[in-house]
Amino acid sequence: MTEGGNRKAALVRRAAQVAAIAVAVLVLDIASKWLVERTYRLGEGVTLIQGFLYLVHVRNPGVAFGMLADVAWKWRLPFFIAVGVAAGWLLWTVFRQAGHLKAGRVAMGLILGGAVGNFIDRMRYGAVVDFIDVWAGKFHWPTFNVADSGISVGTGLLIFALWRARLL
Repeated sequence: MTEGGNRKAALVRRAAQVAAIAVAVLVLDIASKWLVERTYRLGEGVTLIQGFLYLVHVRNPGVAFGMLADVAWKWRLPFFIAVGVAAGWLLWTVFRQAGHLKAGRVAMGLILGGAVGNFIDRMRYGAVVDFIDVWAGKFHWPTFNVADSGISVGTGLLIFALWRARLL
């Protein structure tokens, strides 16, 4: 195989790895949201660890941490589209620069799977289904879901991988 053919084959393998991780995150996200929606009415939930971890079925019409929740959908939609385009471009750019890093591919798969999971909710409901509710004493972390976890963990892993490879 030629050098160009080897590079193309490696690129396809790397992209397939990112896609497989993204699909796994997406399936976990969709399944967990489906289970919460079938088990609890909006606003209902259950205590898992008293004073720390709860499951509660809520919908977040805003962006991260509920920001823009009070803004009309017609004004939020262009924001979501712009963020989606920017995120897609960023993932593609990072993939071209750091796709050879295994941790980078895992991170991109986590981010992509989470982004698609939340995008599906926004298209279905105009809001994201959240259900993981964490407290530490009086500190309350905003309620989140599997997709949010994928995005957050993936972003941290990507920053670490890029820093470790001296690309950041």
